[in-house]
Amino acid sequence: MTNPKHIPIVVVGSVNSDVTYHVTSLPLPGETVLASQRHDAPGGKGANQGAAIASFGIPVSLIAAVGSDEQGDHLIDSLNKKGVNTDQVETLSGERSGSAIILVDDKGENSIIVHAGSNSALSPESAASNTKALKPSYILAQLEVSIDTVIAVAAAHDGTFILNPAPIPSDISPAHIRQLLSLAHILIPNRSELARLANMLEPTTTVSVIECARKLDFQGTLIVTIGSQGALLFADSPHSDPLHISAPTVNAIDTSGAGDAFCGAFVSSLYLGYSLVDSVTRACEFAAWTTTQIGAQVPSDHEFTFNRAVS
Repeated sequence: MTNPKHIPIVVVGSVNSDVTYHVTSLPLPGETVLASQRHDAPGGKGANQGAAIASFGIPVSLIAAVGSDEQGDHLIDSLNKKGVNTDQVETLSGERSGSAIILVDDKGENSIIVHAGSNSALSPESAASNTKALKPSYILAQLEVSIDTVIAVAAAHDGTFILNPAPIPSDISPAHIRQLLSLAHILIPNRSELARLANMLEPTTTVSVIECARKLDFQGTLIVTIGSQGALLFADSPHSDPLHISAPTVNAIDTSGAGDAFCGAFVSSLYLGYSLVDSVTRACEFAAWTTTQIGAQVPSDHEFTFNRAVS
């Protein structure tokens, strides 16, 4: 096992047990649809991002919590097999491990229901202490654990803090938004998350994404993921001129976890010494490829290779 005092990337986030149902179309309110397939697999945004990083052979540690149940044991075992250091994954007595139900339609679009379970019980104090002890160069966090925990970790961390603000809680306060934006060095939202942070309607065009980004009170690097179109990179701040980085055209069958794959490939590329532009380029390519695979978590033995030239 890698010495936990020298792990370059730490992910703070959720661990879930996923059940994915494949349906012809996503059900409308009151509608019942029949699934053609069921797929059970490990998930959770934190675990997904950690697994993506580990799949590139990079040492990564996960700060997380599972319940004292069979699912928790299975989730930790799965992460260990994928090369993720789980020494800081806590098993909490009396808590149930997090879980998610994912519906995927014939176009690869998805709807997801998450029960946080033990993820919501990951304490700010232990998460911040464990992260600080690992002394990482990069820390990557999402919002499937409590916002107070994410803020505590970011405040205790001296390296580059990367925030993927997903999912944004419906009751998030303006004060929490200000704190998160003040602590993040790199922010990676999708269009709907960008809109929530900026208190705007969801942008649907490149021009409206730029207008929405300008409303953010944020001084770091902004990367807005825009699905199959790739990403917009605001390298210096949301007020800098954005660069559109396209994604390869693929035959998508399951988009769940694509954002997590993007984040994992992005921070991995930064760690390997790639520029911001090249790191986003690689992240777009890897995320697009994952939509051709079933499941939200990339396998450790994937045979993906980067094809697009980078500088």
